Amino acid sequence: MITLSRTPSTALPARSRPPLLVALAAALVLSLGAFAPAAPPTPSADSTGDPALAQRLRAAVGDLAGQGFAVAAGDASTSARAAIGTAAPGRPLTAATPQEIGSVTKAMTGLLLADAVERGEVSPGTTLAEVHPDRDLPPELAATTLAELATHTSGLPRLSTRAQLRNLVTASTYGNPYAWDTPDSLLTDAAWTPLRTPRGEYAYSNLGFALLGQALAVRAGVPYPQLLAERVLVPLGMTRTAAVPGELPADRAVELGPDGRPTTPWLSAGSAPAGTGVYSTAGDLGRLAAAAASGRLPGARALEPVVDADGARAGWGWLVADLDGRTVLGYNGATYGVQSSVWAEPATGRWVAVTSPSGSAAPDTQAVALRLLGFAL
Repeated sequence: MITLSRTPSTALPARSRPPLLVALAAALVLSLGAFAPAAPPTPSADSTGDPALAQRLRAAVGDLAGQGFAVAAGDASTSARAAIGTAAPGRPLTAATPQEIGSVTKAMTGLLLADAVERGEVSPGTTLAEVHPDRDLPPELAATTLAELATHTSGLPRLSTRAQLRNLVTASTYGNPYAWDTPDSLLTDAAWTPLRTPRGEYAYSNLGFALLGQALAVRAGVPYPQLLAERVLVPLGMTRTAAVPGELPADRAVELGPDGRPTTPWLSAGSAPAGTGVYSTAGDLGRLAAAAASGRLPGARALEPVVDADGARAGWGWLVADLDGRTVLGYNGATYGVQSSVWAEPATGRWVAVTSPSGSAAPDTQAVALRLLGFAL
């Protein structure tokens, strides 16, 4: 497996957990032993959409776990959509079934940064102190730039200290570790959260991307969900995608954890730019992937790699990697109960987007997407 994966956004490196938190986590796990795991979900024989693509999808999935997988794939001249498995008991999954997409949202937040730079609203070197002059921020946080947030080089940990505490419970119950986050609380939480790594060193941070998206919203003068819609979703025709919708899609998938238990949606207005409460479909994400393959993305500067990241190169919310002599770019997302992947190969114009309403400890949708692009994984 290539090292382009993004683990579920609440996974904490062991070195970032203070001994007291480890002890509390152990006690909570023991107290929650009554939550007996179910069986890992597997795709049913159901299939929808293009029959030939559905057959290719099933072969690419192989023996991977998950109640279903949906795909949109194509190149500069053709496209198709298909799905296998179920979205809920008795309801087949389709490429139009909405689900959370997790950190694939970061790729769109990166586009927003590049677009804002083009509009002259910010520069890559704009600091959080400049965006929030009315807030009394610690010196290191105040000096953090938008480019550092966009490349995971700010030194901020994956989660704020408060979200880490909440995660001690939600990791066992498949709950929402981001429920406390609001656009206003993020800065306060970040101010109380020690840096995990030196600034300039790559270290994945949901907190950092949440701060980035909210800073862009402040500069634009509109809430992040509106900013995302106006500058990315509408231009790309992504009509089934929304950040923190007022009402969840009625036809959304029932999201399951790796052991088959239902999960709680990660709804959070504050952390939406990092990938909480953002719903989309395989078909809509296919529009994002197709635009990446053809160079038609708003804020395309975000795709330019600038730092080393987990065996690849990172731009602003995008990863670029050389595999078997071919260059691909894209991103993955995951919550407790979903996975999503968007990948494109600009040299050939080929693209693919894969979603699954089932969580996994491995980047399964990434593996499926790259297999559909012709890589032997």
